[in-house]
Parts: sequence; structure tokens; C-alpha cells
Amino acid sequence: MDLSFSELKDLVFNASMGSNLPAGVCEDLSFGVTFLESRSLPGGKELLYSLKCERDPSVSPQKNGVSLIFSNSRAIFEGLSAIDLLVSEACKSVILENIDSSMLLVGLASNYYGLSFSFYKNKEICAALFNDQLNWENDNYGRSNDIEIRLNNSELKNPLAKRSRMLLDDNVFKELSNLASNMLVPESEISRTTGAGAGNIDND
Repeated sequence: MDLSFSELKDLVFNASMGSNLPAGVCEDLSFGVTFLESRSLPGGKELLYSLKCERDPSVSPQKNGVSLIFSNSRAIFEGLSAIDLLVSEACKSVILENIDSSMLLVGLASNYYGLSFSFYKNKEICAALFNDQLNWENDNYGRSNDIEIRLNNSELKNPLAKRSRMLLDDNVFKELSNLASNMLVPESEISRTTGAGAGNIDND
């Protein structure tokens, strides 16, 4: 499916809302997934995988020296919290153990324009991000890994090319569309009186 930036962003936002995620998280995901897809990385597929993963009960991160450690992490929950803590300078690095999607984590970090992030697996860099540029080491990519994130100025030697239109996998498009349809309500007199659809004075 051939989509523009805004079309994919809206689809991901609606699919996230249809998954009962908070609006702020949906906004972050819509930009993060589109950022990945615009660089030919399967952000939509990673989002669907992350949504299907079971989440362990929330546990506060543990401090280890200058690092904070999150155990059994999901990108859309602990991952977002970890990035916020790093950006607020509450720690020098964050470690997400057994993260469900390191790729989605990178996409979410892309929302922080003006900051430079480095992502490490087994002490080796697997991704580097600065503004609109992303270096991605495919050999080090994998799910269910421990990922460490640091704020530093990484040299981006060969950033991935950015596309203006995204070629989203057809199955991913269908699944995201199905999730987005959860936001719809059946047409009825009650739904109309409680705010569904356009009103008499609306022109959209």
C-alpha cells in the first residue's frame, strides 16, 4: 500500500487509539512508526508485534551506578518512560532488558528532535539517531534483547535515505485499519445525540 507521510501517520494514530492507548502515546507512535517506514524499516509490523506482546506488571526501574534498568520492557510503555528519564537527565543511560522491539524504541526516540541518541546491544552500537538522520546496523537488530540508550553525539556516517511515500506491507495495512475501525461506533439515534458524526452546523 502506497501512503504519504500524513496518511500513514493518521492510520497509526487511529490504530493506536483503537488499541486503547493514551492519546499522547498514540501521537508519539504515529510519528515514530512513520519515521521508521520512511527509512524502509518495518515500523508498522513492529508496532503490531508490540501491541500483541503481553505486558508484565509495572516495576520501578532499578538504579545501577549512572544507569536505570527496566526489566521485561515493552517499547510503548517502559520504553517511552526510559526515553523521558534519559532526556530529563535523571540518568546517564537506560537499559531495557528483554525489550519487545528495539526498532520501535528507536522510532519513538525520533520524536525528540535536536537530541542525539545511541543504542547499544552487547556493548556494540546498533543504531544512532540525530534529528532526521538514522544509522542502522542490521546485523545487530533483533527482538527480545537488552538495549542500552545513551545521549551522546554519535557520528552518522551513512544515514538511511528518507522516502517521501511509504510502501506499507498490505497485511500490515489491513491489521492497522482493523484496529483503527475500533474507534467507529454503530450508527444509531443514541450515537448521533452523544456526539458521533457531523452536526447540523458542521461543514466537514
